[in-house]
Amino acid sequence: MAKRVPKIWKFFSKKFQYIVIFSLGYNCGFRPSPLQKDPIPGPQIPAFDSIPNSGEYFSEIKKIPTGFYIRQVYLNHSNKKEMLISQLTVSGSKNWEETRFEGKLDLDGSGKFFRFRPKLCRMFTSKNPGDRWTLTRAYECDHFEFLIWKSGPEDIRLTPGPEGEEEGILLKKSRSSNISQISAIILKTDPAITSIWGIRLSRVRKGAKAILEKQDGRKTELNSLKTVETTGEIKTEKSNHAEPGDMILYTNPGEARPLAL
Repeated sequence: MAKRVPKIWKFFSKKFQYIVIFSLGYNCGFRPSPLQKDPIPGPQIPAFDSIPNSGEYFSEIKKIPTGFYIRQVYLNHSNKKEMLISQLTVSGSKNWEETRFEGKLDLDGSGKFFRFRPKLCRMFTSKNPGDRWTLTRAYECDHFEFLIWKSGPEDIRLTPGPEGEEEGILLKKSRSSNISQISAIILKTDPAITSIWGIRLSRVRKGAKAILEKQDGRKTELNSLKTVETTGEIKTEKSNHAEPGDMILYTNPGEARPLAL
């Protein structure tokens, strides 16, 4: 004689089956891929003068317990729709480490800001400034998306930040820079050598003119020692009073071409 199952158990059994099927579908088949996610909402910014100018922009130098880090944005929509975000971290444990996000710019449909989805991310390391970088990792990163817009006369805002900062980060370019110059920022000084960093330093040619631009706008001509890839060295002179955060502007001999990597 078959054992009868109470109606109440049949009811809960069916309910349990539906829950299991729904759970499997949500976790295995219904959840959208990160690559197919909707674009992040645009910022609330004025409709006038909101597209940033082409140029090289730098964040503040941020201290960490073992050293410091800084970000740079290379933005070029004057002749190419390209962008590069670079983050430099200097610490006792990691030495010098640079991460680069590379790709193309897209103007948002509103016409007020740019969207940037990098196609490639690469990580490099070196022992000291002036050494050549060693590639340690390369990976696809087009699931990231950044928004970029003009937030001041020489300022841009990048949202989110490269480390996922939801409020984004503010970056500034030199007051007097133009698209035919190469920009770098002073990272640290010692009695003999001033260390600098900039995405386009590899384009500095022999005989280039180097100008120190202080944060208050004062300018002084300097003696450049060498540049290797994205790092370089300037001869330290007490009369210049160069400090971390000051800018270096290079002008190559006869250089008048548009901004380019």
